[in-house]
Amino acid sequence: MKVSLLEHYLAQRQALQRFLIARLRDAQIAEDILQEIYLKLERTTVETPIENPTAFLYRVANNLVLDYRKAAARRRVRDHNWSDSQVTLVGTEPVQDIPDADRALDARRRLDRLVMGIKELPPKCQAVFKACKIQGMTYKEAAAHHGVSVGTVEKHVSKALKHLLAYMGSEQNDHG
Repeated sequence: MKVSLLEHYLAQRQALQRFLIARLRDAQIAEDILQEIYLKLERTTVETPIENPTAFLYRVANNLVLDYRKAAARRRVRDHNWSDSQVTLVGTEPVQDIPDADRALDARRRLDRLVMGIKELPPKCQAVFKACKIQGMTYKEAAAHHGVSVGTVEKHVSKALKHLLAYMGSEQNDHG
């Protein structure tokens, strides 16, 4: 069944591409989602026959569009929040807050130490932590991406945060 679904995808690819471009208004993102559909179909084994493979493919495409839009909305909120924390308004004009050299150097050292702490994590824990906390994936998305349960993602993130808190705390003890 897996091969015939892939064959059906290949036969419907241009129509799916038009559908995605119409939904997203961006040919490159549509192409990325088409590639993701192909990879999902290649990795998935279908246990029961799919009565309407065309409808199935469009449902997968639509779900990926919704996932993309949710992720884009999260990125916009994150970027807006970051911008708000970095910019001060003087009247109606934004003025960039630039830290002095000592604060910038201190922040760089803390960031370098954080990166070192992340590198100490076990590979799977590190990958899941980065997916959730750096790439902005939800726990559900990270679970699907890494082929683990949401509970496993929660455990990896919790373990990583505990490790990093202790690791960064040891820096305070070293310098304080």
